[in-house]
Amino acid sequence: MQRNNSFYKLLGNQHFYSFSQKLFSTTAFEKKIVNDLVKKKPANILDIGCGPAEILESIKNVNYYGFDINKNYIEHAKKRYRHNSKFFCKKFSAKKIKEKIKFDYVLLLGLLHHLNDKEVNFLLKDIKKVLKKNGTLLTYDPVYISNQNIIAKKFIDLDRGANVRTKKEYFRLLKKNFKNVKSKIYNQTFIPYTRLTTRCLI
Repeated sequence: MQRNNSFYKLLGNQHFYSFSQKLFSTTAFEKKIVNDLVKKKPANILDIGCGPAEILESIKNVNYYGFDINKNYIEHAKKRYRHNSKFFCKKFSAKKIKEKIKFDYVLLLGLLHHLNDKEVNFLLKDIKKVLKKNGTLLTYDPVYISNQNIIAKKFIDLDRGANVRTKKEYFRLLKKNFKNVKSKIYNQTFIPYTRLTTRCLI
């Protein structure tokens, strides 16, 4: 679930969305955590909620599948990133990947806080169907923590995603499907923001 008043609808525009991602250092953050993770090359990567797929600026030599329900994001991604990339303007399900392919990495970059618990559970079960046995699921989302910077908390309260959780709540959902879940909390100082990353193995 996500908020959809006039302001949030602006984020449906690829250019405004990209600007907001850069303003909050989200683009740089994604680049860092994905580059730290994706060591195997070439690799099969599934990016669910890929947006305009700007992560492809920082990862090369990969076979990339991107899913997003926003038509503007997907059209932009198709025009800009064509080499070894496939894009789908639809909700992800394992059945929608026609090729018999298993993924080394699945990315959920800022997605889980847009989904309710039931949607998350369904998504994680579907991801397991296409993830290699030694593959990795990478997630990050805004998170509520104790003694949180008041400005960071306010920005998170205003996030388009209406299901921001605590670390414990994210873990409860992930542990239902993944035995090995490692996490790290990042406290950004400018602009204040708090993110939780997880690396999950089946």
